[in-house]
Amino acid sequence: MIATAPSITTSTGAQSGVAVHPGQANSLHLTEIPRGEPGPDQVQIRVRQVGVCGTDREIIHASFGTAPPGEASLVIGHEMLGEVTAVGAGVQGFVPGELVTATVRRPDGCPACLAGQPDMCQWLQYTERGIAGLHGFMTESVVEDARWVVGVPREIEHVGVLVEPISVVEKALRQANLIQHRIASWNPRTALVLGAGPIGLTGTLLLRSRGLDVVTMARRPAPHLAAEIVIASGARYVSMQETSIRDIAAELPPLDLIFEATGSAEPGFAAMEILGNNGVLMLISGVGGAAALSVAAADIYRSLLRGNKVIAGSVNSSREDFALAVADLTRWEDLWPGLAARLITRRLAGLTDYARILERPEGDIKTIVEVG
Repeated sequence: MIATAPSITTSTGAQSGVAVHPGQANSLHLTEIPRGEPGPDQVQIRVRQVGVCGTDREIIHASFGTAPPGEASLVIGHEMLGEVTAVGAGVQGFVPGELVTATVRRPDGCPACLAGQPDMCQWLQYTERGIAGLHGFMTESVVEDARWVVGVPREIEHVGVLVEPISVVEKALRQANLIQHRIASWNPRTALVLGAGPIGLTGTLLLRSRGLDVVTMARRPAPHLAAEIVIASGARYVSMQETSIRDIAAELPPLDLIFEATGSAEPGFAAMEILGNNGVLMLISGVGGAAALSVAAADIYRSLLRGNKVIAGSVNSSREDFALAVADLTRWEDLWPGLAARLITRRLAGLTDYARILERPEGDIKTIVEVG
């Protein structure tokens, strides 16, 4: 059985949403969709904030994205902070007024999805909020099955919209640790993070909060805000324009863990060459285009083989990872007060400001839309 959109028992009029016509570049527009009422096992959520990420921009540029069946438009947005406004009769654990977010992916009928792991979907026939076959969160309110909803404490309300991107790196680290159960002595000390966008920066904060020595590399030379955030966490920032990945690896102890989050293929292949023995390289950002690379394939093969090294992909995240993100974001506020909030660099005033989503001011890290 393939799961479809959440069942909505009734609708009460229309509401605005920011949408695209999938497959048509730069078709961003305001649309109207039904305003739903919750069924017995559902939660109605007033959307407060929606984060904008590279995936949204790729959908706007028609790189991918699919509308719900029978519809021409797809409401975008998969990073959400909202407030519960009503719950179905069978819902326990959520009450009106509570802050919440929700996971992104919904299952198909594959074995992994049936086992409760849609983030590990095998058949790839899943649907995703704001991405594939389901309207997203960039609208006034949503109705969601309670099993996909995650509470957000009031003390992190100002950064709660960051839970979804943090959940992505939580999954990557959780998967790395599961993989490394193969090694009885696994105790990672040194990590390299490639990329200083929202995923790279939250990955840096996560690894630092776990006590690892971290070097974060990105293209732009310091000083700039992303470098400041890296340094404030106790990590080291290095520009790829000034120092190569290979040269920085030569300065460091063996790299136990690498997060690749640049959105480009070349750094990932460079990371394969410099990963430490028994180490794990986690690929956690999508790569566009079809660029051809010249790599030392035989050398990389031998190094991976002889060094018992692992390369793993990690995409999406589970409800467990969302809960970990909430807990860690709360801890970060104690470790580095105000630091996570610095990732939010731009706030758009309401859905009608949607045209500015595509703007990329110098130094922009995370844009959020203040919905209500």
